[in-house]
Amino acid sequence: MAELVCNIPNPRNAQELEQAIRRYKTTDLTGNDLFCLWQAIRDAALALASSEGEGDRVSGESSY
Repeated sequence: MAELVCNIPNPRNAQELEQAIRRYKTTDLTGNDLFCLWQAIRDAALALASSEGEGDRVSGESSY
């Protein structure tokens, strides 16, 4: 399978992530461009979620 090359920069903070989500919802992208934007949003959201408030977790939270 061919390697997909994405030229869409990954959002680096919450504001850039919100802008990328708005662009995803309002732009008529297809094919590789659509996938690349989706992947950039996904990667940024995961990175931001893992960097936020690790100290705010409730003990036993994973058992719910």
